[in-house]
Amino acid sequence: MRKEGIGTLALAVLALASSLPAQELPMKVKGGHELGETAEQFFSEGQEKEALENCAARDFKSVDKVLRPQVKKSCDELAATRQSAISGKRQEYHGGGDPSELRQDTFTFDGGRLVKVELLYSLPSMEFNNRGHSFEDILSGAEQAYGPPSSETTKPTQDQYGVPYVAHRELWVAPAIAILITEQPGRGGSTTLIAFTRAEYDRTMAAGAPKPANPLE
Repeated sequence: MRKEGIGTLALAVLALASSLPAQELPMKVKGGHELGETAEQFFSEGQEKEALENCAARDFKSVDKVLRPQVKKSCDELAATRQSAISGKRQEYHGGGDPSELRQDTFTFDGGRLVKVELLYSLPSMEFNNRGHSFEDILSGAEQAYGPPSSETTKPTQDQYGVPYVAHRELWVAPAIAILITEQPGRGGSTTLIAFTRAEYDRTMAAGAPKPANPLE
């Protein structure tokens, strides 16, 4: 298991040495994006910028071979998603993720801004040469950046073969952001990290609004 960079494994914050509490600092997430940034900025940087430029030029030589088929197939969908997000509509975008980490990324926009980021990590497995990341590693990274969680929940559970496990749910709630980490243990399991703007977290948790996926429930 790779241990370097555990503190920035799931998320990173800017200027941790400043006088502001970590919970009030801008949050950078995988791919160099920043929670709360505009949709226009999001699609003009990183992997999304490169994909849109390649789509416009119909030139995919510089795209990673693993991602190339996906980019070719989704050019029209990507352009439509960008336009919808920039226009202010609520829009969900599934990014390319990171095959080397067995990670899937989902970004949610509302009012023209990035309001939620969901990172789904597969658990380490011998079948995948331990490329996944454990719940403990991801939790350690969050605690290094934000300190102890606001609340913790555990619940006995079992996998499809009846093997017993204890699933964990960790939540941080701060004035500007909220972070939720949930674990689905066992063979083929995963860890999900969701970062919200505080306004999005409050909206999600409001009465009648759908709650984030929680394997403990």
